[in-house]
Parts: sequence; C-alpha cells; structure tokens
Amino acid sequence: MDLATAFHHAPANLRLLIVMRAVAIVAMAAVFACFDCFLDIHVPLAAVGGVLGFYALADVATLLRLRNPAPIGEREMLGLLLADVAILTALLYLTGGARNPVALYYLLLVLYSASALPPRLVWLLAGVSVTCYVALHFFHVALPLPDSGDVRGDFDSFTRILAYAFIAVLIAWFGIRLSGIQQLQREQRRADAEKNARERYLVGLAALSAGTAHELSTPLSTISVLVNDLRESDSPPPDWRENIDMLWSQVQLCRRSLSELAGAAGVESLGELRSVRASELITQVAARLRSLRPALPLKLGIELDDDLALQSDHTLSQALMNFLNNAADASPASVELHAAQDALNPLKLVIEVLDRGPGIAPELRQRLGKDVVTTKAAGHGAGILIAQAAIERLGGTVALSERRSGGTCVRIELPGFRLSSETRRAVMR
Repeated sequence: MDLATAFHHAPANLRLLIVMRAVAIVAMAAVFACFDCFLDIHVPLAAVGGVLGFYALADVATLLRLRNPAPIGEREMLGLLLADVAILTALLYLTGGARNPVALYYLLLVLYSASALPPRLVWLLAGVSVTCYVALHFFHVALPLPDSGDVRGDFDSFTRILAYAFIAVLIAWFGIRLSGIQQLQREQRRADAEKNARERYLVGLAALSAGTAHELSTPLSTISVLVNDLRESDSPPPDWRENIDMLWSQVQLCRRSLSELAGAAGVESLGELRSVRASELITQVAARLRSLRPALPLKLGIELDDDLALQSDHTLSQALMNFLNNAADASPASVELHAAQDALNPLKLVIEVLDRGPGIAPELRQRLGKDVVTTKAAGHGAGILIAQAAIERLGGTVALSERRSGGTCVRIELPGFRLSSETRRAVMR
C-alpha cells in the first residue's frame, strides 16, 4: 500500500497528529529564527536543529507506520504523545526552559490527547506534561539575552504576542474540532434512529406475518378437508349446505386476517404505540382464538385491575396469538390462558399460556427464542423467535418451561401502568 492511500485510510486522529507535528516543526523553526534575526537572541542552532530533525524523523516514522494494517492501540498512541512531550522538553531545555513561549505546545498535546486517548491516559499525559513544565523552571540552559532593556522588552512583547496568537489558534482549532465531533454525533444518532426504526418495522412486520400465517392455517385446513370431501363424493352429501356455509365462514376469516395484515403493515400504524387496557387485550385475543378454533376448549382466567394498561401495537396481539396457536396445535384438547398482576409488582402484567401437549425437549427449549426450530411435531418454529422479538421490543420477556403435570407453560411479562382519569376516558372512547 502506498503512503497516500495509507494516509487516506488512517484514523482521523492519527492523520491530525502527523499534520500537527509537521506544522509544529515549521512553527518552532520560525520562532527560533525570529529570536536570532529580530531579537538578537542566539540559540544553539546545531542542537536545536538536531532536536527538530529528530522530531521530523519521528513524524516520518509515524507516517510509514500507516503502511502496517495493524491498528494503533491506546498504548501505542500514548507512546507517540509521550515521545512528543520528551522532544519538546529537550528542545525547551536548550532554549530557556519554561520561559520560552514554545512551552505552550504542551497545551496543544494535552488537548489533542483528549480526543485520541481514554480519560485515564489523558490524565497521565497531562501529569507528565505539567511535571516537565515545572522542572524546566529549575533545569534549563538560559537564553543569552542581551543586557539592553529594549531587547528584553521586545522579547517580553514577542512572548505575549506569540502566546496570544497560540491561544487564539488553539481555541479556534478546538472549537472547529468540537463542532465537527458534534456534527458527526448528530449524524450518527440520526442514522441509529433510522436503523432502529427500520428494525422495529421489520420485527413488527415479521410478527404480523407469522401471526397471520397461523390464523390462516386453521381455516385453510378446514377448507381443505371440506373441499376434499366434496371432491370424493359422487353426489352432493346431505349436509352440503352446511358445508358451503362452513366454507364461506372460513373464507371470510381468511379475508379478515389478510385485511388486518394489510391495514396494520403500514409504516406509520405498525410503529404506533397506543394505550390499551390489559383486560381488554386479553379478552380480545381470547375471542379471536375462539373464532378461529371454535372447537378448542379454551380456559380463560383474568385477574386484573380495571385501570391496568400497557403500551401495545398490532404485533403484541399477533405474538400472543402465535403462542396460543402453538399451544392449540400441540394440545387440541386443553389450552389455558391466564392473565394476572405480578405479586411483587402490581404494574407488571403476567400472561401464561398453558397446554397439555407432549412438552418440549430440553435441547429444543434452550434454542427457542434464540434460533429457528423447525420440528413440527413440537408445534414450534420460527414464529416463537419472531413473537419473542415483538414482545421484547415492547419491554417484555418470554420464558418457556415444562409443566409438572405434563405440557408446556409460556410465561410472558409486560410492563404496565395505571390509567389516569383523562387517559381512561380516552381509552374508553
């Protein structure tokens, strides 16, 4: 990989360090040139040139390091910045110590580290920088200032001007960088919000589809049996009118399910949450199951306060229907639906779907809700995975366990709240 490509694909903070070093080398050389040319302050050019040359080599080495595809970790980045502090300290030691306005570069290194290192390492670098700055007050090679008061005044003025210019550039750089970071954060939040919205929509759509598939399977099975009997009969059976009426009712159930799927699958309606009484939700789900499976002996138990409500959308009832249909497939002779409030938290809705089926093998129970289980004999498949995701997106949980007397228990917990008087009137309307 060539250097231009490596530099382009390097992390932004590493590219900034390389550029910042190059600018600092040129700026420091210009400052020392001003010392010599305009202030008649002669620094040891050979030693200073050697230190600046070494700094330039360190910058080139960092640039060549970009060819290595291995990422630069926190410790390596800390090592690079500590090298900068060491080089700056050596340079200041040769040119007057802490009095040299170039010492302000410590601040830029600490400020840069705040965007490139975790907080604990930023404090470490700041501590090292402060220690070096304090030490330079006592250990340094003094600048050969002339005895003339005018020269000393010019040096002090130059120092103040340089310090002001440096701080102004520092504030501008920090403000621009902070603005850029905030813009990136806003864009990231917007992208995350759009991604979450798409995921919520897809999960809801999958839950609706799975529930509708379950609802369609029962009337379609009935239609298949009736049509097959009519096909095999040489003449219309005595109960042909009852069969036609049954076919018509099952077709209407299919049409209603498809119509509800089409109406609820809109982007706006699918993601819209509404307040619904917990007792009404359970009652509606039970009525829907009985209309789909009139021969199913459903045992319903509801022990809920009238003002207990929860946030719901179309996917919640479809998820509950999914579990109920699974229970009916596994145990056509006995299905129970119980809804109550948690004993320790009355604002938590606890729903249990119970059956007397053959149960679920332990190895399959561990995979349910985490993977697609296609064993039809158990009556469970991808629908559980989708139904659990739909419940979890509403803040609920799903747990499957084996009943002591045989069968399966699906325990669903959902967060609820108390309806206020205004909300109660709105829900009743």
